[in-house]
Amino acid sequence: MSDSTTPEPTPTPVAVALEAPPKRSRLPLAAMIIGIVAIVFAIIPGLSFVAFLPALTALGLGIAGLISKAPARGMALTGVILGPLALLVGIVVSVSVIVGGVASSVDQAKPQPLVETPDKPATQTPKPEAPAEEGTRANPAPAGSTVEISDASGPIWEVQIGAANLNAGDVIAAENQFNDAADEGFQYILVPVTYTYVGNESGTPWLDVTIEFVSAAGTTHSNAYVVIPNDYTSINEMYNGATATGNIAIMAPSADIEKGAFTISTFLSDPYFVKVV
Repeated sequence: MSDSTTPEPTPTPVAVALEAPPKRSRLPLAAMIIGIVAIVFAIIPGLSFVAFLPALTALGLGIAGLISKAPARGMALTGVILGPLALLVGIVVSVSVIVGGVASSVDQAKPQPLVETPDKPATQTPKPEAPAEEGTRANPAPAGSTVEISDASGPIWEVQIGAANLNAGDVIAAENQFNDAADEGFQYILVPVTYTYVGNESGTPWLDVTIEFVSAAGTTHSNAYVVIPNDYTSINEMYNGATATGNIAIMAPSADIEKGAFTISTFLSDPYFVKVV
């Protein structure tokens, strides 16, 4: 009797469909980055007027990231928080800039009292005026003065404006070939500023302190967007006792430029005037 062996059936391979990993959404990251940009715009006078654009964009992208349930929801939430915050800060800074500009341009004059005498008709007697407080537009501090800036906690910064190059067009042109020439009737000023942080925490000069030029005609001019040597925006965060010097470029009117003044101010503070020369 012969043995017969039945071959076992060969198992049929089963095809397994591999699901492609979902693509990572970039909405949360974009919301966070644009939110940070919006905050920076909001706290810088001048740029605060357009801070609402990145602020609303960050809010919209953040909401879209949360609705889509994409990964990195924390970044999307950061955009949702920073967007409205930047919008609020931008409004406050813009209003303070407008109010400060209007207040500094208004001079109030008080009428002098009339003095009557028996023998003479009433005449207006001039009253000697008290000297204006140093650091005001009427009485700027001497050039090179060190200005101390304080808040409720005490002194924060000591700021000294050095000898400015009042005709720095050639220096700025040589620094970068793409720098634009000054407008007609204007010229570039290159201003060296020394910052010393004396507060209890830390600070960044280009974020905390604003330096501007007020012309003899009363117009205000901020830093120009050109490439310059030793730009003050390259100064990083500073702690107590740290000192650093950087340059600020301003395009100012050429007429009576020596009669102008620099102003030093912080967020919502009154400007402190210092003579150019």
